[in-house]
Amino acid sequence: MTGFVLSRRVAAATLALLALAATAQAQGTAETRVAALKRTLAENAAAQRKYTWIETTEIALNGEVKETNSMSCRYVAGAEKPACTQIGAAPQPKKVRGPLRKAIAKGKIADLKAYMDSVKTLVAKYVPPEQGLIQQAQQRGDVAVAPNPSNATFKVTVSNYIQKGDAVAVVVHQEDNHLAELNVSTWLNDPTAAVSLEVTFTTLANGVGFPLKKVRSEEHTSELQSLWLISY
Repeated sequence: MTGFVLSRRVAAATLALLALAATAQAQGTAETRVAALKRTLAENAAAQRKYTWIETTEIALNGEVKETNSMSCRYVAGAEKPACTQIGAAPQPKKVRGPLRKAIAKGKIADLKAYMDSVKTLVAKYVPPEQGLIQQAQQRGDVAVAPNPSNATFKVTVSNYIQKGDAVAVVVHQEDNHLAELNVSTWLNDPTAAVSLEVTFTTLANGVGFPLKKVRSEEHTSELQSLWLISY
């Protein structure tokens, strides 16, 4: 009887050790993948500084494009964000007949543009994700890693990235750690004013990735889309 009890205790202890080992391995893998993501972000940001690109932004309301704007962008020495200049004349609103209709249309477009400019400022805080903010979230326990064997990727989700209740999810290719996509759920001014961001990455032959951004705002049923044309 004593031998049987001892065997059960040994088996239980063995299972506990195996569980701890599996947990430690999973934590190690998660930390390795988060470290790989941060390294990729740093390398990609450094490589982008060698390029000039054209960023075309469309502002749409209820599915109808209201404004299209093109900017030439590049990094300048010492700057953390790229400098962009207008290409051609500034976009003009569509013509509307009648002075009252013109005034109403102009006011609506101005309000929408002001709002979407605020959205663009908010989005700029998320793309690209900052290593320091990821590190802070990791220390709080707000970073989760989920592998996806079906397409050989893993997803790193950072909760409470900038403000409470937001989330950044980055999908990375396991083989080369290139960025695949990024999704952001956040809000502007009020938690009920949801803003979502979908980013896919155009990867050049040398591995440098540039984001194609699509932003949606539920408050105005509006959408902002940025497409990048990359050149040396």
